Amino acid sequence: MKRKITLISAVVLLAAVFSFHACKEAEIVMFNVTVLVSDGVSGIPDTGTYTLARGEELQYSYTLNEGHSKLKVLFDGTEIAASGALIVTSDFTLQAYADDQFQRALTVTLTEGVIGTPAAGTYNYPEGTLVNYSYALEDGYFSLAVFLDDELAPSSGTISLAESHTLNVTAVAGKKVPGTWLLTEIYQDEATFNVTATFSGTSTAGTVTDSDGGSGTYTFSGATVKFNLVFPSVTYEYEGTFDDSDTMSGSCKRYQTAETVVTGVWQATRNSGSASAARRQTAVVPGAGKANAGQGERT
Repeated sequence: MKRKITLISAVVLLAAVFSFHACKEAEIVMFNVTVLVSDGVSGIPDTGTYTLARGEELQYSYTLNEGHSKLKVLFDGTEIAASGALIVTSDFTLQAYADDQFQRALTVTLTEGVIGTPAAGTYNYPEGTLVNYSYALEDGYFSLAVFLDDELAPSSGTISLAESHTLNVTAVAGKKVPGTWLLTEIYQDEATFNVTATFSGTSTAGTVTDSDGGSGTYTFSGATVKFNLVFPSVTYEYEGTFDDSDTMSGSCKRYQTAETVVTGVWQATRNSGSASAARRQTAVVPGAGKANAGQGERT
């Protein structure tokens, strides 16, 4: 009986030990330590953001480079010794600067589709420095958004580093208009056309031709696609949006004059096959004369 009791006690003790370690692991809390080191200072750790566990010790040590006469090391704004150890209990900032070069950080993040300066990264400047920034969209992207400390800001401007700042710039990938599309049009007078339309240019503007000989221009602004196809005796105009990356649709109209407008709808599917696969088909309104039917034909 005594042996059984001893074995049971050992099992309970082991379970308690494992439970204790599991709880200890679950209680691990991580903190961010921001380090700013100015020009004229050497030492460790270098400029950067470090993630350390609560209770961990951070060793630091800084010295002045030649040509500088004064070193200051600050722990969350309070001056401390030039070297030593800090116990991590929360997020904090460690700054080491020479003479009057009190450092402020500018942290820049950029998504794909954004071009401009400063590039992504963390930059340290003497306090009060004015930093110019300017961003634009790469071709194929839209909706540029610049956030300064989570507040919407202009696409270009100047930041005063009286304190540290973050700059986050985003863009949204656009749809690609250039390429060959199978274009179907259905008008209220029952005329129907199936042609191949070829768009050439950038994601925002260019030229368009179709397999029946029409030509024109296109624009893509925001979410709206607009284009036209002009023939000697009739003009076609289209406006719509992308349904997905390979499908566009919207409303259209054709006319010889302002008094002869016929409206309709259109859909275009990106063509992955032969450009000659699409053929024109014209359905003429029953009872219509040649003149009206001629307006519907692309000649």
